[in-house]
Amino acid sequence: MTTTAQEGDFLESTEGLIFDVKGSCHPPNRIISYVRYIPDPKGDRKRGKKSYRKIYNLEERHQFLKEKFPSYLYFDPVFQRELQGVPLESITKVYHPKEKLAELCTAHRDTLEECAVQLAQSLDIPVETMGISGSILVGLHTVDSDIDVIVYKEASCIQVYHQLQKLSEQGVVQQFDTEKAQKKAQFRWGSQNESLVTLEQKKVMHGLFKGKEYFFRFLKSEYKKYGDIQYIPLHKATLKAVIKDDTESIFTPCRYLIEDSSIESIEQLVSLRGRFCEQAQKGDSITARGTIEKVVSKTKEYYQMMLGDAGDYLLPKRSIQ
Repeated sequence: MTTTAQEGDFLESTEGLIFDVKGSCHPPNRIISYVRYIPDPKGDRKRGKKSYRKIYNLEERHQFLKEKFPSYLYFDPVFQRELQGVPLESITKVYHPKEKLAELCTAHRDTLEECAVQLAQSLDIPVETMGISGSILVGLHTVDSDIDVIVYKEASCIQVYHQLQKLSEQGVVQQFDTEKAQKKAQFRWGSQNESLVTLEQKKVMHGLFKGKEYFFRFLKSEYKKYGDIQYIPLHKATLKAVIKDDTESIFTPCRYLIEDSSIESIEQLVSLRGRFCEQAQKGDSITARGTIEKVVSKTKEYYQMMLGDAGDYLLPKRSIQ
């Protein structure tokens, strides 16, 4: 079968496992995606008569597949590491955020779905340039679930980012209060350091709308052909540097150009995980831990630090004092 999928999409396997898709660069025979919901009679998520359980922790996801469905773990020759991914022949359905939002705009909606539609409609751009991902996309949300919004194409992303700033000033959306920001900082960084808490409160891409938590992912809709660039992981490292350019800090993947690095060869920090978006600004002195990668294309090669594994971090100096 021919299947296309990108960041924000979800897919379902023949066993009923539900995966969230990572990135837009996939091998020809499978989709890189990480298991998120699994059938479980004791699970707290319901869809029809079937119960599911959510797995968030990366290590737990890996262990689950290793024990139950090892065929969904594979060594990727382009990214040079073990990844999770579903072979095309094992995919029964792909869930697309754009289609879900279009469906919600005309369908009967529950309270959370209504909030999602109202939030999308408040952003002053055509809803066709957005989508709803996460638990709402696959019909496994609860009353306490958050709203995951995907925005496509660079110009629309920047426009929505500025609109969110305006909505915050108008009180339409709210920043996290201290208690919620403390929980977010603890969950993401393992600390409730006051500066980290303040950092989470200042982020534009997450907050509250009508009492519901939301998170935005901005996709530039740039596709790289699988195999055109190779990523060779070398080793774990910690570095200190200064942020030279944060222009792409709001996108997925997010990217920070750095200078004055304690590891001279590293040009940039990159991550596919939303927690690293808006994490540092131009001029910030930072400490980061991640995987040093050699990046090789047909025309050049360079080194970067990839952030995203358990224990990886990116901390501005003001948050670790």
